[in-house]
Amino acid sequence: MFEEINVVGALELHRRDRFDPIPQLRTLMAEGPMTSLGTEDGPGGRTAWLATGLDEIRQVLGSDKFSARLIYGGTAAGFAWPGFLTQYDPPEHTRLRRLVAPAFAVRRMQKFRTQVERVVEDTLDTLEATGGPVDFVPRFGWSVATTATCDFLGIPRDDQAELSRCLHASRTERSGRRRTAAGNKFMTYMNKTTARTRRAPGDDMFGVVVREHGDEITDAELTGVAAFVMGAGADQVARFLAAGAWLMVDVPEQFALLREKPEMVPDWLDEVIRYLTTDEKIHPRVAIEDVRIGARLVKAGDTVTCSLLAANRRHFPHPEDRFDITRQRPEHLAFGHGIHHCLGRTLAELVFRAAIPALAHRFPRLRLAEPHRAIKLGPPPFDVEALLLDW
Repeated sequence: MFEEINVVGALELHRRDRFDPIPQLRTLMAEGPMTSLGTEDGPGGRTAWLATGLDEIRQVLGSDKFSARLIYGGTAAGFAWPGFLTQYDPPEHTRLRRLVAPAFAVRRMQKFRTQVERVVEDTLDTLEATGGPVDFVPRFGWSVATTATCDFLGIPRDDQAELSRCLHASRTERSGRRRTAAGNKFMTYMNKTTARTRRAPGDDMFGVVVREHGDEITDAELTGVAAFVMGAGADQVARFLAAGAWLMVDVPEQFALLREKPEMVPDWLDEVIRYLTTDEKIHPRVAIEDVRIGARLVKAGDTVTCSLLAANRRHFPHPEDRFDITRQRPEHLAFGHGIHHCLGRTLAELVFRAAIPALAHRFPRLRLAEPHRAIKLGPPPFDVEALLLDW
């Protein structure tokens, strides 16, 4: 049936063979930039499409003929969690993004850079003092990502460990009851932070939005935006940092160039983001009218899953698709495209640019503590479950 193909099938396609797309996704990429994953039974059944071409994905994500609303039962439910921007369509999306975007302005991020660099150095100091081997997923990836994101949001340092634990438990606990309890505790804290910021806005993300647009955003929206930023900042940035540390161990000669030629960092940043694409796909878009994408006719009600991983790996056909920071800065869609392109890109890139080169300098002999044991990957999105490293 359509729903199983669309949801389960697309998820399985984005598992990884170490850093690379699995053969099934490679096969679909070779078939063309738009392929069908299946069609509902019955006359006029809706089709689930997979977009793997860069131009086709840009067209889907940049078109007003698709809805980003959450999908239930294969249809657009017309529902969005308050403040979760990726689930909004215009005009609501336009209004809310306009209110929040100033907090992520490049000028503000530059002021935040010193603080992020301090977070990175403190984390590396702790790792060095602890001594190896160390699991770099919680001790490097999660530590840097959650601290930097919490500081950006204005979460007091005394509260950060417990808030991060709740967020992590809400996503990883095996028990549904425990996941729900952790998620409720996380959202309760965010609601209290909204109320506190209304009374005394600071210079953090919460405070900027309240001072500049407090009368235009509801408490539920402000809480949702902050929860969304915290979730993305902690989870997605932590996954990138852990994968980046693994990549450094895998191709140490590439990262040696960062120590020898620091001017290469901008090129390195684009290449590592393209190559890893740790957030490899976005939730399906629903066509709200018939639209031609490339050579394919996508009918109203059809869904399109955009594979950012496939699009970013199409530049260089397999097996030439390899990580190489010396190449000219490649195009990539790792942060999405169109009105829903990643709002926190400036924050994420700031953390990436500070953390990975600093790691390369601090631990030039970083290596796997158990080289014969395979790195265990969780289900998509690209998630390194544990990374035991020594130096």
